[in-house]
Amino acid sequence: MGLEKTVLNFAQRTSSWAKAAGKTSILQTNPVKPADLKGLRFAPEQNTDTFVKKVESWRDSANHVKPYCKEGETTVEGHHGFHGANDGYNMRFEDRLKEIEEWKNRDFEFYKELYNDAIKAHNRATKRILAKNAEFTKLTPQPRDCVAYRGVSRSIGETRQDFDVINSAKVGDIIVPSRGFAYGAHRKSGTYQYLGSPYDYKGNIAFEPMLIEYRIPKGSQISSNMEHGGEVVFPALSKFKLISKGQREIEKLDCLTGNVIGSYPYKHVVLEYIPEIPL
Repeated sequence: MGLEKTVLNFAQRTSSWAKAAGKTSILQTNPVKPADLKGLRFAPEQNTDTFVKKVESWRDSANHVKPYCKEGETTVEGHHGFHGANDGYNMRFEDRLKEIEEWKNRDFEFYKELYNDAIKAHNRATKRILAKNAEFTKLTPQPRDCVAYRGVSRSIGETRQDFDVINSAKVGDIIVPSRGFAYGAHRKSGTYQYLGSPYDYKGNIAFEPMLIEYRIPKGSQISSNMEHGGEVVFPALSKFKLISKGQREIEKLDCLTGNVIGSYPYKHVVLEYIPEIPL
């Protein structure tokens, strides 16, 4: 009974103190006035205690400047055909060696023949892409800074050159994401079908979508036309500066109506094109 009396006595004293202090509850505190929050960071957004995630729109921003294009001035011959040849152009020498690695121990003499063939194939591909790069030097330079977009995806665990290069790079690094001719769209919406979502048909995360925002400086000589609603191609072996990379959320659209029906995560990457054409 001694403990019960002690607890009761404490409760009575606490209640008496609260009344004497003019409080109706021992949990009552002085409310913070909105004016007191003005000097604090994020104060204007202190309207709710519920976190709302930011979801990116597929619409271009109001200040978006798309690449300039004019028939006969800004497009290299074979602009569309690069896509079909890029598998070969993008192949690095080390990738070619991986394809013949199994013969190294099985038949070394045959492996040496395949190794020499790989060198010749690599040199032929390099010679072709550098020759095509020379055509970019004849294009009308971009008259202003502009932005293009590229949507790419890979299965989780899959090796892909541009992903591997970007993922291993640090902000500020100068990188060559691919050997071949990289494509981009004039508008973000032009990448929708290529970006895809990270989910498979069972709803499991199985893919790694990445949206690249290319910042293209004034004076750049890139191939630009109105195919597929506006498209650009960069010279082979182009260099870019990694400006930023990080996870974001983007709208999920209904494939029939185009209405927003949710969102999904993707990797957002900003690359600044370095207007130097490898020759």
